Amino acid sequence: MVMYRLLGCVLFASCVAIAARADTPAATACAANLSPDAKAIFDATLPKVTPTSDLRSQLTSSTRSLAIAGTISRGNARQSATEAAQCLQQARN
Repeated sequence: MVMYRLLGCVLFASCVAIAARADTPAATACAANLSPDAKAIFDATLPKVTPTSDLRSQLTSSTRSLAIAGTISRGNARQSATEAAQCLQQARN
């Protein structure tokens, strides 16, 4: 039983260490230069980004939700997602 608790603590600590390495300030600074639609996608996706997450599926989900809600332009959704991805990539590193 003690071994399982110890293993759980080690796994938790390693997850925290991985999350702490993400460069969120650099990604946020990058996002300051984005178009309004790309910034909306960035803001909706950033909380979901981890070093091991599937950025493409997260971007697709966020972009689709924002476009359906009318928050971003459907015509520019792909381009805006591509712009946001460049900044979100920094949050993964």
